[in-house]
Amino acid sequence: MVVGDIATGTDLLVIGGGPAGYAAAIRAAQKGLDVTLVEKNEIGGTCLNRGCIPAKALIHAAKYQNDLQHWEEIGIHTENREVDFDKIQEWKESIVERLDSGVETMLKKNGVNYIIGEARFESSGTARIEEEHNAEKIEFDHAVIATGSKPIEIPGLEFEKDKIISSKELLNLEEVPDEIVVVGGGYIGMEAVTKFCKFGAKVKVVEARDRVLQNFSKEIIDEIQETSDCYNDEIYENHKAEEVKYRNGKAVLVADHKGEKVEIEGDKILVAAGRTAKPNLEKLGLESTEVEVEEGFVKHDKQMRTDDDNIFVVGDTAGQPMLAHKGYREGKVAGAVAAGEPAAFDNQYIPKVIYTDPEVAVVGKTQEEAEEEFNEVKVGKFKMSASGRALTTNHESGFVKVVASGDKKIQGIQIVAPRASDMIAEATLALEMQAYLEDIANTIHAHPTFPEALTEACEAALDECIHQ
Repeated sequence: MVVGDIATGTDLLVIGGGPAGYAAAIRAAQKGLDVTLVEKNEIGGTCLNRGCIPAKALIHAAKYQNDLQHWEEIGIHTENREVDFDKIQEWKESIVERLDSGVETMLKKNGVNYIIGEARFESSGTARIEEEHNAEKIEFDHAVIATGSKPIEIPGLEFEKDKIISSKELLNLEEVPDEIVVVGGGYIGMEAVTKFCKFGAKVKVVEARDRVLQNFSKEIIDEIQETSDCYNDEIYENHKAEEVKYRNGKAVLVADHKGEKVEIEGDKILVAAGRTAKPNLEKLGLESTEVEVEEGFVKHDKQMRTDDDNIFVVGDTAGQPMLAHKGYREGKVAGAVAAGEPAAFDNQYIPKVIYTDPEVAVVGKTQEEAEEEFNEVKVGKFKMSASGRALTTNHESGFVKVVASGDKKIQGIQIVAPRASDMIAEATLALEMQAYLEDIANTIHAHPTFPEALTEACEAALDECIHQ
């Protein structure tokens, strides 16, 4: 039962408690604003609860399961090994709960008023908050839209159908299926391969375009496919998913391949065809404001301010790429600007990471892009099989590739390697600082470490590599 509205006021109203939203709330509170954050589900949003964090926890567990064979080879015997998937899921959930609790603690520490409810704009200065047992009207000086995104549904493969699941349900499976069909060969789909192939499932990837991971170079795809059959077997490219049938207790995906119908069977069908911000935006009452939506995202400037001067937008609702680390930065900018500071999202480079095995991380231009822009291009490539640290961890697949213009200024870096997700931070900083090959080549890196490979790649571009 909803009781009558109670009117309150706040300097900044943040709608959505994912990475971008809570970053905006905390930063604004640090700058002295009175902040109210409204989240209708769990604090931490999709990334913390149903995406990045639980997915990487399962990938970590799957890696150890896969490494057991190597342990035997080096003398660590693991007889009678058994995978308790329930226990793994409990451990994963404990990490999520710990991080959720940490975010709530930080909100409280910074004086952010946290409300569990659903917000809808009534004007450019007021919003109605529906809570479980009451409603209230909040007047605000500024607001931040941080309502995130949802998985895209494919006609014929709606999530309400039996055995059709999204990435959320995938992460909460009670047992490892024998066979999983993944519709979509993007990073979510390929990370599903990383998790469940190593746990023993047969994973089949169905991609409508001519190859998986379209946003990454063919050189990178070839490298990870050569490393593991998980990324090579049963990849159905140029197959457009159309509908699902059921046979003998299994789900059967029907796909079109050059005019022919192909049936692909599995215990579950994961639809990983991307995400959309549109459903969440449609519930916000934006028609009561001056906010404009264009091609499914909210229009904004470099200060994350929308066409309505009182309202900012951050995270997935602000546009591509839909990445939590981009959202964090946008949230911090919006929070600071709302507090009157001259901040701006002026970052030129946003790294992209895929948690395959080996990991993939890229930032800046590819070799092909650089060759189109510059008359002369210098390229250095260092294979991880020449890295002492990689050999000591039994992970020698992959490479580090550095692309520079003729004046030796670094233009892009691609990494396929263990710890690529960690190594890409130095690469991104180098690009933001407009570094040259010598800047990294002459920086002393601890030995033996994975980041040494970045030094070696820069030296290779200078024709001065020592270890290759």
